[in-house]
Amino acid sequence: MEKLKIAISQTGADSAVGDLIRQVCNDPAMLELCTPVKLEQEAAYRELERGKVDALVLTSAAEQEKNAIEIIVTDKANIMVLSKEPTAEDIVKFRDILERDFGLQLPRIAIVLETALQNPDLASQITEEHGINTYGPYTVEQIMADDTASHFDGIVTADRSLAQRIVAEMADVAPVLYFAGRERIVTAVYEPAKEEVTEEGVADVSWLTHPFFVATDVIRNRVFYDEARQAPLPKLFHDKREERKRSEAPQANPNNDNTEQAS
Repeated sequence: MEKLKIAISQTGADSAVGDLIRQVCNDPAMLELCTPVKLEQEAAYRELERGKVDALVLTSAAEQEKNAIEIIVTDKANIMVLSKEPTAEDIVKFRDILERDFGLQLPRIAIVLETALQNPDLASQITEEHGINTYGPYTVEQIMADDTASHFDGIVTADRSLAQRIVAEMADVAPVLYFAGRERIVTAVYEPAKEEVTEEGVADVSWLTHPFFVATDVIRNRVFYDEARQAPLPKLFHDKREERKRSEAPQANPNNDNTEQAS
């Protein structure tokens, strides 16, 4: 795969975030991973639509993608944020995203709600009818107890506040927002790091670098997933025995019938 080009939205050259952006874009480790390109947000989206960049990283969680499925990527699980009670269709979409974008086969999905489901048998019905390992509903306290969240590949929540509580309980170093459900790949920082400087006196930019890692992982996972499901290669083994049988078969002499008729 060629070296990826990823755009990062520029939020102002004089801001602290702007300084960190320049630091990230000049970091040798980042340059080995991809080619960061600093652009204004409108220009970044244009380049993404034209296929001039492979992905876009937004430096503010407020710059949300419209009509996209919001997923918070953490070290333990991927959290799909909904504004309503989940349905079977939502779980199927989430399963497809986890398989194609995150390379998770047969993912285990948990439903987290603080209120009773309108359909209390939703999880079991999804498991039986769609073959998706679905469990719950759990409360936030239940999903976080005894590290239960780490037993699942995906968590579906009914509103943003529940997702924020789960992430806060996980104490993830640098969660990432991923806007799924589209062919164009867009990630965003979840929130800036609380401590801007590490013990070594170096600015902590993990909250800004992790969206790049997620974007590159999604690109590579999609390539692998799609290639594995393309039409099979043409048959490479050519059986020459069939050709030999045809060539050795007696060929009728077109003149024989004419000779017999003439005699």
